[in-house]
Amino acid sequence: MNFLNTAILVGLAAGAIPLIIHLFHKSRFKVVKWGATHLLSTVVRTNQKRIKIEQWILLAIRCAIPILLALMMARPMWHAGSGLLGERPTATVVLLDNSYSMEAGRAGTSHFSLARDETMRLVGGLKPGSESYVYLMGEETGVLDEPTRDLTRLTRVLAKAGSGYGMAHVPAAIEQVTGTLDQMTEGVRQVIVLTDFQRVSFPITEDKALGQALERLKNLPVRPTITLWNVGGDARENVAVESLDFSKLMVGVGQKVQIRANLRNYGDNPRPDLRVVMKIDGLEQSTTQVALGAKAQSQVLFSHVFDRAGSHVVEIATEADAVSGDNSMLASIPVRDRLGVLLVDGAPGAAPDDLKSETGFAQIALAPFAAGKVEQADLIETKVVDAANLTTNHLADAAVVVLANVATLSEATLAALEQFVDRGGGLLVFTGDRCDPAWWNGAFAKLAPLPLGARAGEPGDTAPTMGVLGQRFEHPALEMFNDPRNGSLSDFALKAWFRFKSPEVTGKPDDPVVMARLGNGDPFLVEKPFGKGRVIACATALDSDWSNLPARPSYLPVVQRLCTALASTVNPPRNLRVGEPLTFFVPLANVGKPALLTLPDASTVDVTVAGRGDHGVIEYPQTRRPGLYTLLPSDGIPIHCVVNVDRAESDPERLTDSEIQNLAKSHGLQLVRSAEEFKALDKVQRYGRELWQWALIGLLVLLFVELLLQQKFARGGART
Repeated sequence: MNFLNTAILVGLAAGAIPLIIHLFHKSRFKVVKWGATHLLSTVVRTNQKRIKIEQWILLAIRCAIPILLALMMARPMWHAGSGLLGERPTATVVLLDNSYSMEAGRAGTSHFSLARDETMRLVGGLKPGSESYVYLMGEETGVLDEPTRDLTRLTRVLAKAGSGYGMAHVPAAIEQVTGTLDQMTEGVRQVIVLTDFQRVSFPITEDKALGQALERLKNLPVRPTITLWNVGGDARENVAVESLDFSKLMVGVGQKVQIRANLRNYGDNPRPDLRVVMKIDGLEQSTTQVALGAKAQSQVLFSHVFDRAGSHVVEIATEADAVSGDNSMLASIPVRDRLGVLLVDGAPGAAPDDLKSETGFAQIALAPFAAGKVEQADLIETKVVDAANLTTNHLADAAVVVLANVATLSEATLAALEQFVDRGGGLLVFTGDRCDPAWWNGAFAKLAPLPLGARAGEPGDTAPTMGVLGQRFEHPALEMFNDPRNGSLSDFALKAWFRFKSPEVTGKPDDPVVMARLGNGDPFLVEKPFGKGRVIACATALDSDWSNLPARPSYLPVVQRLCTALASTVNPPRNLRVGEPLTFFVPLANVGKPALLTLPDASTVDVTVAGRGDHGVIEYPQTRRPGLYTLLPSDGIPIHCVVNVDRAESDPERLTDSEIQNLAKSHGLQLVRSAEEFKALDKVQRYGRELWQWALIGLLVLLFVELLLQQKFARGGART
């Protein structure tokens, strides 16, 4: 039992007033001797007991009336877990949504600002000695590392929290704080979830996970009260830059690269003149306008030529709106002076560029400007060597090695090639009429993605052909062909090919992957990792003896993208999603030296370069904040990494009010949508339910009963 106005409880002493009046009145009676008293003695003896009982009943009722009046004015409240008087300290856990969708707002204030301010007031209003823990769902971390009773410090740190982070996963957040709440010591516990109820955070597929997480929370030894606080508004408009596509997997100095930005309007209003800007390294380079209808998608194409090698940052940005986290998208682009590709020819011609040689067509495809004597820059610099003359020295300047119809390699050369791939190099292998399955499945088996089976088809001019299966490609080297405007692999027609044996799927990271298949299901391109590098094998020849590959328009982009994809695995990815760890490779000379990592909020972190193999490494796992991460090693050459948020949160659609109410009802949760509603509910949950109404009813009943009994007893005494 609690009392909101404990000072009024002194009024309970008023219950003694009727008793005092009774005693005072009794003490003033005078004894008068009367001669006829003996005539009443019999009547008095007969009714004395009844009269005393009636008097005690009236006295009890009259004492109870001021007591009930005092209780009513003290506003009693009942709560099973509360103390006898006043409010007890509580253990309070707040799950605060600070994902980038919370940047939308109403009346000029973001949903996150409203939620953060209410959380600060909530924490600041807790009784001294209470424990509190605030968990930021977008960052997946607590404001402080552990629960605290220093509520002033918690409020001060919370005031610096911001939004714009990754998606809020409510079931995972509840799972995370369950253990934290179980470690808290106060007996009165509450969990409050402040979110905008964006539909993507409450998908139907996660409702089971949400129920399981809530069930574990409710099954704690001390069961908490759980409240959902709806801080979302009616924001409907949002334009997002959803993704960026580049015409090249790897960009070279002086090469024109096309950048395609995919835009979407999630709002109900069209944007007829949407301004879109391309920035390179923070400087505006190009601007265009696009008409974007309601609920529509569109694309904008930019092009740029980089004039220097190194790490560069591309940004495509639209006009600002309420949700700023998706108004732009960044990409880190490493620009290279050149990419060395070593072509190992297993069937050489009279000259390296002889089209009758095994690598003649590939040399033109990889360096078309050099082959055509055009004064434009080729990223790839090719070098051709006969398989019989291949030595370890040839591998020194190569990023990718292409084996074309190679029968065998010496043990020393094969060992050097294995070491080359293991250190991060790329190996691209094409079969042909000189390919020896026995050597492939024997000495070459460590590097081969799959064992080689029998040869299929015939290389004759009139032989039937087999096409490449049209499908959706997942590999970065082939995904450009998912858009028919970029060409199609279905144009390839194979007259002869080797059958790869089916891969064994073990679920391990080094399992071979079939990148593309032929129409009959045979693997066409197969890839597998080897050490830090990768190996891709093709079922047919690189030249025109077994297929029409060199005669098709897709030949050039396929060969180029296979080589650049293999070369790009030498360095860790520089464009990541929120939560994925950053990894930087730097020259070995930087090992043991300090480096400076600049975070998206412009703060810096001092890091030290660690050694790993033939390069230095810096790893940084804390990437919940999207944006640009810039590493400045001691050699002064910056390296950029970009972390982008999942664009699923760009859709502003929220659960409807009825859906939110059904969600709360189905899981047995309390639901509020304003500070006033929460205060009313919080008063019930933390203090208990007010009982003054019942005290008032009891008071009125006693007054009525006292009046009736007084009249009844008076009539009975008169008759006597």
